Amino acid sequence: MNRPANRKELLTHINHVSFAVDDVKLYLDTHPCDKEALSFFQEMSRRRNEALKEYASSYGPLTADTADRSCTECWNWINEPWPWQEGGC
Repeated sequence: MNRPANRKELLTHINHVSFAVDDVKLYLDTHPCDKEALSFFQEMSRRRNEALKEYASSYGPLTADTADRSCTECWNWINEPWPWQEGGC
């Protein structure tokens, strides 16, 4: 996978894979045995998790579940700029 070059590109990538995850989850609700859709879901989920971890390590966590690495001493994940600040979105 080509890595996004900057914060904005990484956020755009996270939005794209998050949309794909959410969209295929809805499809799987009505087609639970579709192996191709399940495989797509697993791949997009993996990509989303990797991108969220990459974002968290570079810019601070976007979600509370990715705050574990940056919040070892105190709950500091809210100190980073929000995604919509500094041209994030």
